[in-house]
Amino acid sequence: MNERNLSEEEALAGVAASNMHRTNYVRGSLFVFWGALLTLTALAEYALLRWTGSMQVLWTWLVPIICGYIFSAHNARRRSIARTGFDNLLILVWGLPAMVAGSSFVYALTQPDSIVNPVGLTQVLLSLSVMITSEFYRGKGSRQSGSFVGLNMLGLFGLITSFTVTYREPFDAASGTWMLFLAVYGVVLLIFPGLILSHITRKQCSRS
Repeated sequence: MNERNLSEEEALAGVAASNMHRTNYVRGSLFVFWGALLTLTALAEYALLRWTGSMQVLWTWLVPIICGYIFSAHNARRRSIARTGFDNLLILVWGLPAMVAGSSFVYALTQPDSIVNPVGLTQVLLSLSVMITSEFYRGKGSRQSGSFVGLNMLGLFGLITSFTVTYREPFDAASGTWMLFLAVYGVVLLIFPGLILSHITRKQCSRS
């Protein structure tokens, strides 16, 4: 009887671990994808602004963002990836800040006299999302403590530099230098966390 209960517990643990591996892998790869998209889009928009000198070209950022969303949704359906409750929680943790950040950029670009610094706001929101995501994965049972320290350090770095660097400079939409900051934050607050989360998944899978 005890052996049967033990085998059932092992089977349930294996299913739980498999679900965690799959979810971790998807989230890690999505972070890398969106980080690369944000970084490349920011650099491309900066080049277009310097080349044309027209602020109107900045609205072309909508094209890669929409295409990225369509690609992500299509890829999830093609791979038959079922969204769990944890996935939905992560989507809220990142989706809502992303919408607030996007709205702040639209407002700042359409209101020249606005005092809103959308770059600093985006940096704060991304940093907080990284730290929340770290605790989310810790709560799912992964024991890669060093990786979680790395995630929290990245989030803390983003928060500190947002107030010591980003908010010290007034937002100047015409200069375009804020897009270079966005490119850096795409690497530090999206690509690096995505690589760390993928590392957590690989280490966890190797133990199974």
